[in-house]
Amino acid sequence: MARAGRVSARLERRTREPIVMARPYGYCRDRRLGGRVMRALDSLPHGFCLFDAGDRLLFANAGYRRLFGQPDGEARPGMHARTLIAINAAQGLKSGRDPEQIWTERRRFLARRDPGTLLQTLSDGRQIALTLQPQADGGWVALYEDVTERRRAETLLRHMAHHDPLTDLPNRYLFEARLERATAEPTGQGCALLCIDLDGFKPVNDLYGHAAGDALLRQVAERLREGLGEQDTAARLGGDEFALLLADAPASTVLDRARRIHERLTEPYAIGTGRPVLVGAAIGIACATRQAFEARTLVERADAAMYQAKRLGHPCLWSEALRFGHAPTAEAAL
Repeated sequence: MARAGRVSARLERRTREPIVMARPYGYCRDRRLGGRVMRALDSLPHGFCLFDAGDRLLFANAGYRRLFGQPDGEARPGMHARTLIAINAAQGLKSGRDPEQIWTERRRFLARRDPGTLLQTLSDGRQIALTLQPQADGGWVALYEDVTERRRAETLLRHMAHHDPLTDLPNRYLFEARLERATAEPTGQGCALLCIDLDGFKPVNDLYGHAAGDALLRQVAERLREGLGEQDTAARLGGDEFALLLADAPASTVLDRARRIHERLTEPYAIGTGRPVLVGAAIGIACATRQAFEARTLVERADAAMYQAKRLGHPCLWSEALRFGHAPTAEAAL
């Protein structure tokens, strides 16, 4: 019985022993599991740092050193977090930012005592997600993750979702969103919508093949991009249908712009067929004033003007003469 009691006492003492015991500016590792814990932290693909309540480093794993190009021993236990920021800044990784300002922002964030993630861009272009996790004893954990490739992939997916894969112009979804915004919150002189339909594209596609047709559409897109303002949008709506949204275009100038676009689109195209090809373009225009204007109405008016342009052979601006059910008149034409 006495022997059994001694064994029980030893087991009880062992269950109370911590795996890793904290000591000032470092750790005392348990013979069985402490080393494994440290090796596991070093094997993480992310950077991991543990700081005490005085913002001094207790532990930095190998992932942190790899991320910031630090040799072994440079990030030493006992270093202040401000010093680590200064070391990285001295290596040119902080895009010229003042280390003291970075630390002040970091300290302000930690003072909230809530976990959170910051995104920082290094001077070499890498994007690092820094997650700060306050601890109950006043210390905190910093987890560094290189998210450059992930964010690049996310940006590419967003771009692909909103752009035509052939011409790289905004697609119908993005164009309609911008048109809704432009008509709901008009600025300057108001906006103008140009609906464009190519004439003669199908014969080119049928005669020379889809590769030649695709080359023609890409060149049309390039010509539509010419002369666009920062707030303007050229889009491919589908097939051989395109649209232009001119964000600040008074009616007094939009007709001249449409005529220049028409002339450019009807110039010969070299698409690898051995001879230049020609296509026509029907351009219908509708203008919205500085007052709010429904996007749907603007589209209907520009579409009606485009069918008028198909009959007349040159750009047309919607007017009262182009009301649905009325015969078109020359007053709407250039």
